[in-house]
Order: sequence, then C-alpha cells, then structure tokens
Amino acid sequence: MAETTLYNPATLNRQDLISNFVVRTKIFERIFSDIKDSDMRHPEKHFLIQGQRGMGKTTLLLRLKYEVEREDSLREWVIPVFFNEESYDVNSLSSFWEKLLKYLDDYFDTDGEFYEYTEKFVDSEDYERLCFDFLIEKLRERSKKLIIFFDNFGELFLDNLRDKEKRRLREILIDCNDVRIVAASAVVINDFHDYSEPFFQYFQIIYLEGLNKEETYELITKLQQDCNSERQIDIKKHKAKIDTLTVLTGGVIRTIMMLYQVLLDDPNGKALEDLEKVLDKVTPLFKHRIEDLPLQQRRIVDVIAKKWDAVSAKEIALEIREDGRKMQTKLVSAQLAQLERNNVIEKKGTTTKNHLYQLRERFFNIWYLMRNGDRRDRKRVAWLTKFLEVWYDDDDSFDAFIRNHIQSLRSGKFIPSSALLIAEALVNSDKIDLKKLDGIIEETSAILKNGEGGYLPNLFNNKKMAVAHRKFDTGDIAQAIEVLNSIKNPVNLTYLVLAYYYLTNKQSSEASSVIKRVKRIKIDELNFYKFLCFEVGQYDELLKQVDKVKGIEALDRSFIRGEVYLKKGEYERAKAELVSALSSSNEEVKFAILELLKETSDVDAVVSEARRKFDLGDLKAEDLVDLIVFIQDYYDVDIELNSEASTLLTFVTERSARFFYWSAVVKQTEASFDDSSMIDTSKMNDVIEQFEIAVQLFEKEADETYRYEKALSSLLLYYIIMTFEKDKANQIYNKLVDLDPETAWMSYGVIIDIWNDRYDSVLDTILQSQLTDAKDGNVMVLSHVLLMLLAKKQYHTVYSIFKSEQGLENLVKPIYYALMTFLKDEMPNEIVKMGTELVTPVEEILQKIKQFEIDYK
Repeated sequence: MAETTLYNPATLNRQDLISNFVVRTKIFERIFSDIKDSDMRHPEKHFLIQGQRGMGKTTLLLRLKYEVEREDSLREWVIPVFFNEESYDVNSLSSFWEKLLKYLDDYFDTDGEFYEYTEKFVDSEDYERLCFDFLIEKLRERSKKLIIFFDNFGELFLDNLRDKEKRRLREILIDCNDVRIVAASAVVINDFHDYSEPFFQYFQIIYLEGLNKEETYELITKLQQDCNSERQIDIKKHKAKIDTLTVLTGGVIRTIMMLYQVLLDDPNGKALEDLEKVLDKVTPLFKHRIEDLPLQQRRIVDVIAKKWDAVSAKEIALEIREDGRKMQTKLVSAQLAQLERNNVIEKKGTTTKNHLYQLRERFFNIWYLMRNGDRRDRKRVAWLTKFLEVWYDDDDSFDAFIRNHIQSLRSGKFIPSSALLIAEALVNSDKIDLKKLDGIIEETSAILKNGEGGYLPNLFNNKKMAVAHRKFDTGDIAQAIEVLNSIKNPVNLTYLVLAYYYLTNKQSSEASSVIKRVKRIKIDELNFYKFLCFEVGQYDELLKQVDKVKGIEALDRSFIRGEVYLKKGEYERAKAELVSALSSSNEEVKFAILELLKETSDVDAVVSEARRKFDLGDLKAEDLVDLIVFIQDYYDVDIELNSEASTLLTFVTERSARFFYWSAVVKQTEASFDDSSMIDTSKMNDVIEQFEIAVQLFEKEADETYRYEKALSSLLLYYIIMTFEKDKANQIYNKLVDLDPETAWMSYGVIIDIWNDRYDSVLDTILQSQLTDAKDGNVMVLSHVLLMLLAKKQYHTVYSIFKSEQGLENLVKPIYYALMTFLKDEMPNEIVKMGTELVTPVEEILQKIKQFEIDYK
C-alpha cells in the first residue's frame, strides 16, 4: 500500500485491486447485477455514487470496470471506459465526445482515425452534435455500447457545462441507448436533487457511508493476507485501537488503510500516537483541502472546526469579523450552501428553519484542531481519544510502546510537534511508570526547539506531585518521599509537602533540613510553612520569612511573630505582638493570648498592654472590649474599664457559646479505616464506637478529630458506592455534619441529598465543590453526581448545571449528550450536534444510568 495507491487506486494492478476489494461488496453486487441484467436495447438508468473523499468511490468504479471486462456475457458487446478524477481535459460536452473517440481509437487500434475525422466538423455550429453522432455511428457499426465509469463527475465535468449543454445531455440520456454512465462525485450535485433540474429522474443515487467496525476488521483481515507473516498484527489484541480510531476516522477507507500501515509499522503504539501518525499522513490532503477554499469559506470552516459540535449560521456569523464588523448571517448562509455542496460540511436539520452545520469528515475536524487549534482545542481532541480508550481499552502492550517510542525519539526522525503531544498525553496517563515518564520528558525535550516544550518539566513535576499524594494517601509514605525527591528544579510547594511527609514518617531532622531549603515564600504558602516550622522548631527561619512575605497585612504579620515568640518562651515580646494583632479579623489571636495567659497567669499585664495600645490609637475600643469579654469567659475576674470601653461594653451581648481549648490528645484509635478500600466490615461498628467514646471522654484535639472525620467519611463512601445502604449513609453523614457543619462535606452531601430526593440546593453545592476538581481532570465525583441526577430523572437540574458553568460540557461530553437523549423532545436540535464518535460511549452511559436507577432507588 504505497502512498500512490492510497490516493490513486488506478495505479494498482487489476488483480491486486480485485483481490483487495472486500468492502462495498453489496453496493458493487447491486450495480453490477443491474449492468449484467440490462441489454441496453432501451435507455438505461444511470448511477451516481456520492461520498466524501477517501470513501472508496474510485476503487468501486475500477472494480466495476474490471468485472465488466471479465464477464463473458458483457465483454462481447460492452466497452467499459474509466475517466479518473484527474480528467481535466473533459470540461465541455464536445470534449466529452472527443475523449471517447480517442478511447475508441486506442480500443480498436485505428491509429487515431476516429478523432482525426472530427477535423471535418471544426468551426461548425453543430460541432458537438456532429461529434456525438459520429461516435454513435462507430459504436453501432461494431455492435458495441459504452459504459462510462466517470470519477469526480460533478466537480470535474457537470459543473463546467453550460445550461444549454446540460439540457442537451439530458436529451441524450433520455433517448440514447448506446451510452450508460456510472458516475462518482465528492460534491453534492444539486441537479440530481431538484425536480426542476435536468438530471433528477435519470440517475439512481447511491450514498457511501463510513465503514462500521465489522467492515473495518474485514478490510484489515484481508489486507493482512498479502503481508509477510512477521509483519502482521494481532487484530484481537489491537481491537481497542482499531475501535477507537475507526470511530475517530468516521470509517473513511483511505484513513483506515493509513491506520493499518501505522499499526503494521509500530504494532505496540497506543491510539493517541497512532492518531498523530495518521494525522501526519493526511496532512497533504487536508492542507490542500482547506487552502483550496475561498477566504470567506476558509474562515467559516475554521469556526465550525473549532466549535466541534454542530453550530448555526448565526453562531458562526458572531465569530467572524471583517474590518471590525460582524459578518452578516445571510452571507454565512450562502457560503454554507456552497460548502455543503462541495461535501466539506453537512447540514443537520432541525425543527426550525435555523439548521446546524458540522464538518462532514470528523477526522478532518480532528486534524484541523490538532494542527491549527490552540492548546485548549488540542486538549479537547486528546481528551476525546483518552475517553474512548477508557471505554474500549483491552491492550496490555503499554510498556512495549514506551520502549519503542523512546527509540523513535532517539532516531532523530520524530516530528517534534508529535513528540510534544504524546508527552502531554503520557503525563496525563496513570499507566506509565514515573521513571519511564522521566525518560520520555528528557528525550522529548532534547528534540524540541527552544521554547517549544518549556512547560513540559512543570507539567511532569505536577504529575509527580499528584502521584506522591496518592502514594501518601495509601500509606506508602516512603515511596511518596522518593517521588518528591526525584523532582527536578523543585518549587517551594514541593519542599513544604516533602517536609510534611518526613514529619508524618517521624523523620524530624530530614523535615527540618528540607524547610531550610525553602526560598522566599508566598502569602498562600505561609500557613503551611508556619505549621511545619512550629513542628520542627524552626522559629528563627519563620521570623525571617514572615518579614519578607508580600501582600500580608501588618496585623497578621504581628500575629505570626507573636505566635513564634510564644513558642520560644519570650512572653513579653509575644504579648506586645499579639495585642497589636487584636484589630485583625483573625479569631486565633485571642486563643493565642489565652495560651499566653496559661503560661504567665498575668491577666492584668495583658489588659494593661491592650489599654496602652488603645490609648495610643493602635487598638479600637471594640477590640479592647472584645478581648476583655473573651478573657472573662475563661477567668472569673472583674476588670476595670475606662469610660469609653465601659460604654461599649453595654452593647456587647453575652456570649452564648463557650470556646473549647484544645489541650489534650484523644486516645489513639487507629483502625484499618483511613482508606475505604481497606475497610474491615466486621470491625466497622467497633471502630465507630471507639471514636465516639474518645470524643466524649476527652477534650478534643484537632489532629485526632481529623482522623475521626476521615474514618466516618471513609465509611460513608463505603455505604454510597459499595453497599448502597441509604439509611446507614444518612446516619453517618449526619454525624459528619454535627462534627463540622461549616466544612461542608460537599460531594457526599450532594450525593446524600440526591439519594433522598432533595434537589433544591444541588446546583449551588455541586458548583462549589466539584467543578474545580473537574477542570483539573478529576471528573469522577462530578460524573457520579450527574449520573445519579439523571437516574432520578432530574434532567432540567442537570441541564442547569451544564448551563451554569462554561466549558463543563467539554469535560463530560458523553454525559451531556446522554442528557440530550432524554430531552430530545424538548430540545430536538441539540442531540443533532453529537458527532458519530460519541454514539457508543453515550449508549454505555445510558446503561450506567439504568443501573443507578436500581442502586439508588
């Protein structure tokens, strides 16, 4: 399968084309049977085969021609003629007859007699008619008839005829039984669809659709029969990739054959790499296709391609500006009609006059996005490929692919843009080992030009951080530490997380050493840094850093300094700083003062300092009063107030709730409970009871309460996704809310509400809790919630969620079109936008929803 045979099947020898013709067989049999059973004693109906480029039109015409030549009953009286799609000299009716006369000269070996005879007709007003009559005369002299297999019939020939010539050709088709046409066209020929046009009644139109999966397997199986056995692929093993890329190519035969070549050359490649290789091969064809369009049509195709889903003429017009003005919708509509006629786009009918438009060839759309879209557009295609792989993947050759890919990178022949795309895809894959991925990043960066892949190391570092978090959460702290230590050019967050992991692993000296490597910290890193410094006693480091932090309020700076001095036992300095910080909105300042009073028991000194600050104007009166009331909640003393403070005190309502001071550690109640996947169901009740007793008997300490909450949440998750026990899930969730109503257990709360048929607050809570995670690539919980809502038939709630957040549809597109399946009566035009590549994923989503109806009844 050389490049020439892919784009020009006529270069294949006859026997190879016949033996490789394994698809379109039913259409072939239908047309050939009609030809064989017709004696052409009367004018016969003609055929027009329509389909986009690469669908096999040329191959089908050649296969018919060869079969006519092989059939004994036809060979005696039928002359099959093939006009290929490069027959540029046939651009008028007279040139058509001239070309046929030349063909007969070759067929009958007349040494050019027939064509030379037309010299007698030159300059005659009836030149075309005289040529035609002479052609028919010569055919009848020899008792022959012509069947003309005419490729690119519409664009190459019919479009060039004048109206007078079209009417003349119509007359011939009506009356002449000596010539029959089997034509093919990649453009939609309006003459064949309009009753008022000359040819409507005389051509039988056959549409070529893309191959389905079974036909694709059949094609590749046949192709393999002629290959060396060592280069054949295991079709069963590669079923996932063939499925994936068959859907993405839209079943275009030419593209599928390219896919086969890619699989043959690199049998261990994954779908994303295979897609990139096929894209490279079709670039000349697609580049030519877009560059041949007039400027306005090119701009319209650009908008449609980047929208991906079907779009209206009005929406297209809003995206195009000419000299600062939006393009008129009527002008867009006129260009769309031409693009549809040329088979570049397809029109999708709606219930209104506002139809929708989409690129006809989905693979052309993917190529355009990958080659011309911005990073967001390219990620959309990569996401689509990855999504399909998740549904269809049964390939275990990932490691072999990595090895081969590294070898390809080292060959010096790999296309840099392709290498960059594959590296991005692998960074997002959970299947690849980090050490191997490190090698991929290094090898990829080596072949990129300056600036092309500057973000790759950061992308990889983010990947390592995510892997480290997963290792840590599963209890493999040592491995998490190893992953973080492997990060090249670490940033502050890397050091902070690494120090925390060391602390958790009881490696204080290592944590202290890492903290010293932290560079100038940012305001959003300050609290984490402060916590770590307190844990390892790096007080002086903290003092240095806090004075350099940009954007921090002076009062907050004073508070942190006060905390540090308190830890160091420098109580006078702590008192001055903490009292200075009282005017901040930070409630922790007062608790720090209580900690100071616990150490010094000198209430008068603190109040005196607060009064001094008040007198200097550094402390508001209400802050002074607030401090005094707060202290009185914990110390049974009368504090003398100045007159202004006393006046303010009368407006302060007595506090109804007391503050708990975290002074004791809840007794250890560790269980196999931190990870829901490790839950021992036989111990659940005992563990929960131990946690409850611990909280009741001992004063709370933040870290242990966190463990208690985590245990409860793990149990809740178990009930939600494993046993589907609604009552138990409700009970555990209520305990969590009682523990910490402010830290809304958003994702669980949404699921519990839906399970209990409460939908009023779902829209707000899901937007608050899950969309950020979804944008970062974690769509698991969001998808679960949306499927639950659909299972509960809350279609309009789900629709509101999609409309409330721009871009959400692209994150979970199959779920969006599953919703549109339910709403197709209300919004019939929306489901029309769905591309064929999503049909199977949407069907499987619908099956999942049916299961959820049972699980969450």
